[in-house]
Amino acid sequence: MCIEAVGMEARSDGPMHLYDQAEQQLRLQTGRPTAVRRAIHACLKAGTVSVLGVFAGAVDKFPLGAVINKGLTVRNAQMHGQRYIPMLLDRSAAGEIETARLATHTLSPDQAPMAYDLFKHKTDGCVRAVIRPEY
Repeated sequence: MCIEAVGMEARSDGPMHLYDQAEQQLRLQTGRPTAVRRAIHACLKAGTVSVLGVFAGAVDKFPLGAVINKGLTVRNAQMHGQRYIPMLLDRSAAGEIETARLATHTLSPDQAPMAYDLFKHKTDGCVRAVIRPEY
């Protein structure tokens, strides 16, 4: 099983990323399917590719041949934010859900450019940077 959880804002190196960016700028596609393509190519025959990332519309260069030739199952889902987020926020405010471990880096607003750079390049083990006014 391969899980794609990045969505339409995926980035990569090389010519395909430049191609995806150009198509997006020209409004020929609405997202960059880099992570989906990688998941499909990485998945073993008869495997499942689960697409959990957010996609808004059309994408180009979807490797349908690889999906068919490998006999892959492609599954997808969208998180139902309007249904679950209010309940999750209430439970978090009541202390029922521990969220402190989700942030790997907590920085002040004046450190925001550094936070974005840490997250973008995944340096210093950054998985999730949180910018808090009180820091």
